[in-house]
Amino acid sequence: VRVLARQQVWTSLILMLMLMIGQFGLFTYITPTLLEITGLDEDLVPWVLLLNGVGATIGVFLGGRLADWKLMPSLITMLFMQAVTLAVIYAVSPYPVPMVVAITVWGGLSFAIGTPIQTRILTWTADASNLASSLIPAGFNVGIALAASLGAAMLNAGYGYLSLPVVGALAMLVAVAVALASHLQEWRSSATPPLPAAAE
Repeated sequence: VRVLARQQVWTSLILMLMLMIGQFGLFTYITPTLLEITGLDEDLVPWVLLLNGVGATIGVFLGGRLADWKLMPSLITMLFMQAVTLAVIYAVSPYPVPMVVAITVWGGLSFAIGTPIQTRILTWTADASNLASSLIPAGFNVGIALAASLGAAMLNAGYGYLSLPVVGALAMLVAVAVALASHLQEWRSSATPPLPAAAE
């Protein structure tokens, strides 16, 4: 349990939560958003979701490559790009073609970002692999539940569907700030990840 005190672990959990807010705050209500704000025909919505899934599949592979290359610089860049993408979704939501393109990119970035976050948690909990294996799915599922609840609260408060990408963009900017602070602290302290328990 002591590994939870490592800043790389708890900051990664914060990033995970912000990522889920940026993804599922809007995705939970994507169908009514596309129908009511974008004005898409109901028959087209599954195709938009399919494109979002294609983007997500590409994102998984891209995120893995970037995590192997330069984990934190790539992660920080993608978090910022996701904030921009959510801002674009807000701006182009009344226009079907740009909205579909933005949703596809948004799906790709969401899953590309998830890979380096998981890599960072696994790297810094290498000496507690059992905890890490439960921490990641638990963190994602708690984040999904909180994101959907936050979205519902925004809608119940009367802010409307366009408030959801705004909240997501703000969450991504928080994630950028947290990731930058974590990376700088790690660089200044010259901290190194622990060895796997079997290698100690």
